[in-house]
Amino acid sequence: MKNEGVTSKTKTIVVGAGLTGAAIAMVKPFVSLYDKAHKPGGRVSTKTSRLTGERFDIGATMFRDHLEVDWMGKISSYNVFKIWKTNGIKLETKPIYDSENFYPLLGMESIVESMLNGNPTNQSMTLKSISRSGDGIWNLSFHSHLENQTKVFMADHVILTLPIPQMVDILNRSEKNSDLDRWTKFLEPYNDYRKTLVSFFSWKNWSPNLSAHGFNNSDGIPVSTILNRGDDWEYQSWEHIKYPNSNSNGKSSSLLVQFSSLFSETHFETWMDSDKQPNAFYKELLIEGLKEKWLAPPPDEIWNHRWKFAQSQMPLLGREGALKLDSDEFSEWRELCKSTGITMLGDWFFGSKLERIVGGVYFLNHNGLL
Repeated sequence: MKNEGVTSKTKTIVVGAGLTGAAIAMVKPFVSLYDKAHKPGGRVSTKTSRLTGERFDIGATMFRDHLEVDWMGKISSYNVFKIWKTNGIKLETKPIYDSENFYPLLGMESIVESMLNGNPTNQSMTLKSISRSGDGIWNLSFHSHLENQTKVFMADHVILTLPIPQMVDILNRSEKNSDLDRWTKFLEPYNDYRKTLVSFFSWKNWSPNLSAHGFNNSDGIPVSTILNRGDDWEYQSWEHIKYPNSNSNGKSSSLLVQFSSLFSETHFETWMDSDKQPNAFYKELLIEGLKEKWLAPPPDEIWNHRWKFAQSQMPLLGREGALKLDSDEFSEWRELCKSTGITMLGDWFFGSKLERIVGGVYFLNHNGLL
């Protein structure tokens, strides 16, 4: 592997081009973004069926437009669409499930693409370590997978938006530094993630009778999801309702399933092969489940996926309701950001929902906290 010298200094480097990184680029368009995947998106990911060409979302499948922030004893309300409009972001969306939930016509991943707003990203770049020079500048050592070499970039300010286990690994590989040690200790209580297994099914010539299963679309807003917390098949979304195939004549259908935390933890290691296919045991299990729940014939396509760090369990600002900033933990986070020149963000901080991340980043930036 080749090594390359240190490049010129950048004011702010953001590591991670998922929802948080893209939201930062939206409000701070001159940052430099680096990401280890081959394209932006992170855990907001839209795929295409090999069989039908239909889109489907394997992470978040919808979002709400409303967010509240609880800070200094005051509740402030924000609207995601207004935030996007203020920042020149255009997205074509539709309501789904009810009047407060929405999805973009081009898939959830298009939200990240839109918020990047043409801001270039450096993909296939894995951050390996961080060190600080005598003048207080941070040196970030990346492995470039495309060039198979090490590249080092300098920055006054570093923003990490990765899952905590990945950030801790980077800190542990880095030169001993008291500021990095402080961050490692601070992150410990929030380093708790659930795994999530996902299956996508598609049929060329079958679609479910959704009304017979209690789906009510009388208000003109399609209802396509079921959430049964704790059940093995915890979340089910009929993706062909969101992204209809104009060539199917109404005959094809597609279903996305996200499985429960317990089921996902139990079956995580053996869930799929290198082609995202289930083995014979899981194939039979899934086909039987589809028959039991939907009276469905065996699907024409099965595609499996797994998220190792699907969702933070203990976000600093809370999982539901208003973002809670009146806490000692938030004050300590602010002090760490200011004194170290490193800001750490992500769903461990805001919670996993899109509106919390987009609204939270906007709020922090608007109040000079980013």
